Amino acid sequence: MNEARVTLEVAAGIARLTFDHPRRMNAITAAMWQALPGLLDQVQDDPAIRVLLLQGAGDRAFCTGNDISEFEAIRADAAQSAAYNALQRAVAERMAALEKPAIAAIHGHCLGAGLELALQCDMRFASQEARMGVPAVRLGLPYRLEDIAKLVDVAGLATARRMVLTGRSFAGAELERMGLVTQMLPDRAAMLAAAEAAASDIAAAAPLSLRAAKAAFREIARRDGPPDLARAQALADACYDSADYAEGRAARREGRPPRFTGR
Repeated sequence: MNEARVTLEVAAGIARLTFDHPRRMNAITAAMWQALPGLLDQVQDDPAIRVLLLQGAGDRAFCTGNDISEFEAIRADAAQSAAYNALQRAVAERMAALEKPAIAAIHGHCLGAGLELALQCDMRFASQEARMGVPAVRLGLPYRLEDIAKLVDVAGLATARRMVLTGRSFAGAELERMGLVTQMLPDRAAMLAAAEAAASDIAAAAPLSLRAAKAAFREIARRDGPPDLARAQALADACYDSADYAEGRAARREGRPPRFTGR
């Protein structure tokens, strides 16, 4: 079995993407970065998938970022770093464009690029054992503007400065105070149960409504230009004309759960 991989399993509308590299605390290798865009495209393109759930294999880490054991060979200078960073950027762009909600289930270490991926999720459930940090300054690496922006969007400028400039990791209730997690749970089992429950709630919701909401959030946070209000409005208008909206009204009248099809 390849010990450094990313797996994707789909059941009941939930796509579970797992960072599976336990020997390196789920650090992401170049090969894993290369695999991720295709997996995220599968999540985007499969109408049976309603929500993405990110998690780490084992009980020590969600993801500790890039696998620095590879850096001497493939990220040792600016030229090599540009090619390596392009792998990460391809993943970040797909996460940003994903029209389906994403949830991070965080236990143990969540550092660097692992934190970036968690920050791009719509919700983050964490156990008390979770530790989040940006150790770039302790490695002599830059934490790029595009990555700092993800942290600022979630936790604000003051918290981003504190995390990036000190390189420290933070844990426990402090993560909630810093705004980094949606909900803190007492242990890994409770955290996974909460993340699964949220994923199940989303999987039962109307896909077109979710798509419209995701588009609105993306436009609100846009940094590369003014919000595309017309696109957000068009996706909202599509909900009014959808079969799912008619189904939602019928289900409410008849006192039953709705059966949404994404049409």
